[in-house]
Amino acid sequence: MMMSRADYRTGVKPVWCRGCGNFGLLSTLTRKLFPGLGIPKHKALVVSGIGCSSRIPAYIDTYGFNSIHGRAVTIAQGAKLARPELTVVVIGGDGDFFSIGAGHLPHAVRRNLDITCIMVNNFVYALTKGQTSPTTPHLKRGEGAFLSRQFYPPVDPLLDMLSYSVSTRASFIAQGIATDTAQLGWLLEEAVRHKGFSFVSVLTPCVTFDPPELFDTIREKARYLREGEVVELPESSPDTPWVHDPQNIGLALRLAEVSLMEEPLLGVFFKGGGGMTDAGLSAG
Repeated sequence: MMMSRADYRTGVKPVWCRGCGNFGLLSTLTRKLFPGLGIPKHKALVVSGIGCSSRIPAYIDTYGFNSIHGRAVTIAQGAKLARPELTVVVIGGDGDFFSIGAGHLPHAVRRNLDITCIMVNNFVYALTKGQTSPTTPHLKRGEGAFLSRQFYPPVDPLLDMLSYSVSTRASFIAQGIATDTAQLGWLLEEAVRHKGFSFVSVLTPCVTFDPPELFDTIREKARYLREGEVVELPESSPDTPWVHDPQNIGLALRLAEVSLMEEPLLGVFFKGGGGMTDAGLSAG
């Protein structure tokens, strides 16, 4: 039975800052993804860790579990193994997944269980008041007019989560942006339909701790990947543009290596073979 859009929202009021990108993700999940797929509330589970985006399970009227920092992926895997019939979505921030939780991701990839991992990347530890995260942009002095030493002290280079996901051979890899809920809804639907481990990066603003120029620049420079169309590369790229083929993992790695600060790419980077089926999980 197709559920109405309103059926997927609880009465709990979100406590995010006004303008936070998490509102876009929440709307996409409750107004597009779950209604579009027609997933009954009792057959969906949303697992999260700790952080601003990890409050989402309280706002979605499905099964939900707000777990501990960095461990949401492991808990989601356990839930899928115990209840293969559930549609399992795991949500966390860039610090949650790629700092304390980074060690769990390659093992989730190699097991290739049928879960969808959504990393909400706001480039900062927002819940703990603005510390740098593994994805905080780092540029040399003088590079990029929208970064400053005040907001982003030059400590460590950023960790490229897309290259990491391709190199560990996740079977579905995509990137969307919280301000384009139509495209994000399509990406998440593709990710959930994919039978295997799906990783989706969602670029989102932190209106409190990020300089506004950061996300404005990302949104202005963003380019969309479309299968069968020529990929638009930044002027600094030494590569010759090629036709986008999401089944080619070699090309996916080249896409992932395109600098986010130069040209954020949105779309499906890679879509490979499926993982363990529900029947296989049950038999195991």
